[in-house]
Amino acid sequence: MSELAEQDVMSRLIRLEQKMNDLDRSVDALIDELESLEAVARELKLTESVDKFDKYIEEVGQIKEDLSCKLSDEIENEQMRELVEARMKTVPVDIENLRNEYSSVRGKLAELREELRKSRSSKSD
Repeated sequence: MSELAEQDVMSRLIRLEQKMNDLDRSVDALIDELESLEAVARELKLTESVDKFDKYIEEVGQIKEDLSCKLSDEIENEQMRELVEARMKTVPVDIENLRNEYSSVRGKLAELREELRKSRSSKSD
């Protein structure tokens, strides 16, 4: 997957997460409204309506639970999968850079050792 395609997927996942958060807020508002209506129905002794509101609140609560648990976890898993896959592509380059830097440092150390050896041998002469 190209970097542009990866960015597009991540962007869509972020938008999906934002939509999920908006839905969560809508669910909270609907639950609040249903609870208020249920209280009014209870005061008016509308037993049938109270039972319906209880059922609705339960259904909406289940949707909220699914949103906040299952869907959220799935989105997070996809985001993490994308990050892992993207990082897996860059790790070999990082390793190669480390190898090159290590070789460079080893070469400079060898040069310094040689200079020190020459310096010591010239002092002892």
